[in-house]
Parts: sequence; structure tokens; C-alpha cells
Amino acid sequence: MSNDNYPEITIKAVFLGIILSMVLAGANAYLGLFAGMTVSASIPAAVISMGILSLFKKSNILENNIVQTAASAGESLAAGVIFTIPALVLLGYWETFDYLEVAKIAAIGGVIGVLFTVPLRRALIITANLKYPEGVATAEVLKAGNAAKEGEKEDGTGGLVTIGITSLAGGIMKVCQQGFGMWSSEMAGASVIGKSIFGLGTDLSPALISVGYIVGRNIGILVVGGGLISWLFAIPIYSAIVGFEGNTLDAAWDIWNSKIRYLGVGAMVVGGVWSLIKLFKPLIEGIKASINAVKNQDSNKDIPLEERDMPINYVGIALIALLVPVFLLYLDIIGSVGIAALLAIVMMVFGFLFSAVAAYMAGVVGSSNNPVSGVTIATILFTSLFLLALLGTGSGVGAASAIMVGAVVCCAAAIGGDNLQDLKSGHILGATPWKQQIMQIIGTL
Repeated sequence: MSNDNYPEITIKAVFLGIILSMVLAGANAYLGLFAGMTVSASIPAAVISMGILSLFKKSNILENNIVQTAASAGESLAAGVIFTIPALVLLGYWETFDYLEVAKIAAIGGVIGVLFTVPLRRALIITANLKYPEGVATAEVLKAGNAAKEGEKEDGTGGLVTIGITSLAGGIMKVCQQGFGMWSSEMAGASVIGKSIFGLGTDLSPALISVGYIVGRNIGILVVGGGLISWLFAIPIYSAIVGFEGNTLDAAWDIWNSKIRYLGVGAMVVGGVWSLIKLFKPLIEGIKASINAVKNQDSNKDIPLEERDMPINYVGIALIALLVPVFLLYLDIIGSVGIAALLAIVMMVFGFLFSAVAAYMAGVVGSSNNPVSGVTIATILFTSLFLLALLGTGSGVGAASAIMVGAVVCCAAAIGGDNLQDLKSGHILGATPWKQQIMQIIGTL
């Protein structure tokens, strides 16, 4: 789908994108701190932008896409912040939250995440053709709204009616569950057989039902399979060997939370790295294509707008420049020029690796289910081992330094997954990738 004649980055789109980015970042930060999880804001941002931009005589589907691209960056960055920064307060390194420091960490990590995923677009969206469920859903919402606006009643109105009915059904279900308490959204139980704990449960959520519909049967089976392996095999084996205390269900959850979930973290990291190895050739080809496009500026005019990424030389220069604030950030904590420089390099390596892993996982299970916390845990574990070797066990800043590295990487990974979701939406709609990448950076800042 090509929309070459439609303006994308306009004053009203930039202004609205910035406002929605701040609003949705605050909302998602509250949700994450309250419930321990965040959700993708691409679809709500798309719906809100459609409603506001419809008040203007001249607005189009690509403007809506630009707005949701910037807006969703805010909510993704909020996830990167709330899952890491509070640890600095809990460790006693900070007495309270320093707004400027938090903004600095979020901005650095967010921009790095966008830049690292620029060369991944072709490899993951075109070559691997990953689903990116929220990206597909966002594109369908925007197409339905645009069709209705242009008077294509059969397609547009029907799509909006479907969205309205499903939204109403999901809302009624939530009100009945949590408002009136007619039934519980969660059911879980555990029992002891021999020396082992066996547990099982379910969580009935309209949001998860819709995500499952989008990602399809195969991915759904893998997710369920991982849960069954954890609760019917891993937890029973661990509890039989180590033992447990207290309430059976509480003990099962404690074992899962403190031990078994790291199996998933390891599987995710290994699977993500293996996927990157398989995609290494397409990734290199994508980078070569970007370099050739810079060398041959005239031939770049023949490349369709919907295939033009941010120039790779600009990406490289920006990443090198970002080494300076990253170095200064760690120097302020660690006090050693050499170790701060090493940490900056380590952060860049982990930043690229885990931004790529998060981008791949977002294409498989969606941004809302993207295990960014697992990426952060893996980063902090590796960084802690690295700092332990350099500083020893007596250092008072080792833990805070590891958290800082994890915070920047977490922000980069969260934005990386969101960036590819938005680029998938743009790919379906015929948007220009480099313009979306610019708006991601604006939304991040």
C-alpha cells in the first residue's frame, strides 16, 4: 500500500504526538508500578489521534500513523524506567528520584534503542516477515477509520463497528470481573504429591484473548507449553530436591518467581541470539543496502519511499556521539575513567544485542507481552559478573552501576520492540520508515 502524496510529519501531528507521548507515558508508568506490567499504547494512541485529527479538514492516515508512532514511544520508555530506576532507591543509592537523572537515562536509552533497530527493519519485517501483532492491529484500526472517513461504508464502517463491539464486550467483561466481582479473572491452585508441588492456573483477560487471536495458534501453543513445563515439571522437580515451606500455592509462586522464571530468561536470550544468528545474513545485507544508498545518493531516488530508512552513516555518527553521555553517566557513579569507558562499551554491546532480541520477541508475542524484564535481568547479571571481576566484593557502587547499565539497556530494549511494531504498521500503510524513526526519537525525548 503506497500513499506517496500524503504528508506525514506535520506541525499538528508532531504537537499531538508529543502530548499523547507524555500522557500515555504517565498512564503506563502508573499501570506498571501498580500492576507490575505495561501494555502497548499504539492502538489507543491511534484511536485518540483519529478522533482529534478528524476535527481538521486536512488530515490523513499517515499523519495518524506518525502520531501513534511518537505517542507509543512514551509508554514504552515508561516501561524501561519503572522496571529499573526504583531499584536505585531500594538499594539506598538514591534517597529520592532525581528527575534530571531519570530523564537523562531514559533519553539516552531510548535514542540508542531507536538507532540500534534501524538496520533490523528489513531483516525482521521483510525477510523474516514476523507478525508484530500490535503493529498489524494498529494498521487495521487506522485503515478502518480512514475508510469510514472517505465514505467506504462497507469496509470502514464495518471495521469500526467490529472494533466498537469488541471494545464494548471487553469493557463489560472487565467491569463484571473487577467492578461487580461476578467471577474472578484468575484461578490458581497447587497441591503436594509426594515431596513435589504441582500447580496450575489460568487468567481470563480480553486483552490476552485478542493478542492470542493475532499471534496465532503456533505461538499460543508455545506460550502455553512454556507455562506447562514450568508448573508441571520444573517446579515439582525443584521443590522435591530443595523442599519448601508455608502455604503450597504461595511456595509454588515463590519458587517460580525466584528460580524457575530464569529458565525462561535463559531460553529467551539463547533463542533471541540464535534467531539473530539465522538472520545475520539478511541483517548484513540490510546494512550494506543502507551504506550503498548513502554512497549512491542519485540511485536512492529510485528506492520507494516506504523502503527508505534513516541513513546508516547518520546512525553510526549518532551512536558514536552517544558514547560520550553514556561514559559521563557511568563516570559519575564509578569514579574511574577506565572502568566507566569499559561500562560504556559493555552497555553498547548489550544494548544492541538485547534491543535486537526485544525487537524479535515483539514480532513474535507482541510489545505488551515482550519480556523486557527478562532482558534487563540478563543484562544486570552479566554486568554484575563483569563488575565483580573488576571491583571485587567490597565496592559500594558495583550494584548501582549494574542497575544503571540495566536501566539504559532496558529503555533501549523497550523502545526497540516498540519501534519495530510501529514500523510494521507503517510498512502495511505505506509510510516512510525514516520519518517514523525520527518521530520515535521525538517521542522518546
